[in-house]
Amino acid sequence: MNKLMGTLTLAAFGSLTLSAQRVGTLTPQEKKNQDTAITEMKDILQYGHLELADKVMAPGYIQHNPNVPTGRDAFKGFFARFAKPEPIKDEWKRKPALILTSGNIVFFLIENEGKDPADPSKTYKYNWFDMLRVDDGIIQEHWDTAKKNSPPPAGQKKQ
Repeated sequence: MNKLMGTLTLAAFGSLTLSAQRVGTLTPQEKKNQDTAITEMKDILQYGHLELADKVMAPGYIQHNPNVPTGRDAFKGFFARFAKPEPIKDEWKRKPALILTSGNIVFFLIENEGKDPADPSKTYKYNWFDMLRVDDGIIQEHWDTAKKNSPPPAGQKKQ
């Protein structure tokens, strides 16, 4: 989204406030930061190219998702269990509904649909966010809305 207006305050992070006081295009640095963040969110996570992590993620990458370990190598090890590399395309498999970039912060809002736990024959819509901090062209930190996963039922292997 090239036009940003107002101030977005993310209550989940207390005092973290992203301000977009101008209306217009991204600065060249913000565009680079956004492109770097898109490499993680689209090319690495959607198209399975974990080798790109060495190019765009800091070795000490800080992960705030309680289910994913901190560190670039730990990130790669965790996602290697799920990644199935395929040719990278320009389009997203699941395009974010919104991408906001302000300075070194890139925010993605993703719309999801899930089965209603009260009635599995119905679905409901919900939102997910991912936010990345990019410094000096390298992703340093990641936040999202994840909660700790429940352990698998007895006798079932953890993925």
